Amino acid sequence: MKYEGLLSLSAIERGMGPHDGFLKREMEIRKEALECVSDLDGVARYIGGQIELVENGDWVIRKEVFPGITIHFTYEHSDEEFPSSLRAFYSGEKAKTIPGEDLVHLTVACANHMLRYVREICGGEGLPEICCKV
Repeated sequence: MKYEGLLSLSAIERGMGPHDGFLKREMEIRKEALECVSDLDGVARYIGGQIELVENGDWVIRKEVFPGITIHFTYEHSDEEFPSSLRAFYSGEKAKTIPGEDLVHLTVACANHMLRYVREICGGEGLPEICCKV
């Protein structure tokens, strides 16, 4: 997938904050729960977002959290070379003005909301433990 025009948290903080590593860890423990999602439209609607791109089974859900600040959740399925990944990128004219710590809180809250959808739709059994904690 191409992420042209999207900003990572590290780029927003100019590599100066501790928040990028924390966010990566939080996304890593949530990615497994999203592997069982077959209804991407449902997930997007549940969090008030939109599917932006779907290719090769990979997807991006875009969620505007404030006017001028959009989170792009990207999910890439595993293949022979790489494990699956869930990452967050940002866009919008105000994305660089919000503190990294606040972006992390907003991003994790939205990701947790996606996991609530997974828990409701897929049921509680056999899901990763993180689904029961959100």
